[in-house]
Amino acid sequence: MLERLGIDAEQEQAYEHVLTRPDRTAAELAVGSADLDALVTKGLIRVDGGRYNAVPPAVALQGLLDDRQLELDRAAARIRELERLHSATPNGARPAPVEVVAGDQAHDYLLAIHRATRSEVRAFETPPYVKPISVEDAQLAATAIRQGVSHRIVYSRAAVDEQGLETLLVTLSVGEQARVTGDVPMRLAIYDNRIATLPAVTGTRTDEGLLVVRPSALLDALIALFERVWASALPLTLTAEEPAGTGAAEDRILVALLSAGMTDQAIARQLGISLRTVGRRIQRVQNGLHAETRFQAGVAVGLARSGADPDPD
Repeated sequence: MLERLGIDAEQEQAYEHVLTRPDRTAAELAVGSADLDALVTKGLIRVDGGRYNAVPPAVALQGLLDDRQLELDRAAARIRELERLHSATPNGARPAPVEVVAGDQAHDYLLAIHRATRSEVRAFETPPYVKPISVEDAQLAATAIRQGVSHRIVYSRAAVDEQGLETLLVTLSVGEQARVTGDVPMRLAIYDNRIATLPAVTGTRTDEGLLVVRPSALLDALIALFERVWASALPLTLTAEEPAGTGAAEDRILVALLSAGMTDQAIARQLGISLRTVGRRIQRVQNGLHAETRFQAGVAVGLARSGADPDPD
């Protein structure tokens, strides 16, 4: 477990042995002299009068960890310096701003880019997909969000309908910021302002070819396009605070889908209920908000979310 700190498995075991048997001689510890000497040299144990005692882990191991972190920080700084030199050096062989990736390599390429992202992912989500998006597929993004990578996603209504509530909640429940619009210009993902990916041909799947866009005027344009669509899209605010199937939870889901502009048919599919039941529940929500129309209900919900007074007077 501590190999990355320069402590092999035998030394780690010897340290634990000394830690749990304080003030013993080498003979009493029954630990090899080479391991004891190595631990003394690394500052993990002390020897006084032939008796060995462990330096507390919070002191000894934290110090090693801090040293290794300093080395990593220096390496990262050097990498950034080399990258700046690379960017500033004229090179006719440098890759073009747009690269075409063969379809059979697209999945692994996208996976590697996503795992290398450190700050933010922005994306347009819309079919067609290589395969149906599952709860397991959404775990990669959920893990990244938990690790501090912001996700802002604009879904087309077709994407919401196709992915389904269970899959969407995997990322929405851990902090994904999502919005919905009738349609998006293309399927697109932007990673850390440094790279963008999109299908080679609009409306096709990524396994038919992938475009990778690096820093350039084109990447700037794609970023601006995303921000414009994001600003005009409707928020999608699904949560998993209550168990699925409860009336309150389903009403909140219904309001969220209505607020995002989903049709009654799409809502019925997502909730697994009939169109007639959707109509009854919408009426119930309107009554609860003292709204005579869906528009008034939407306004009341929007005011409530903004903290304004929803009283029509």
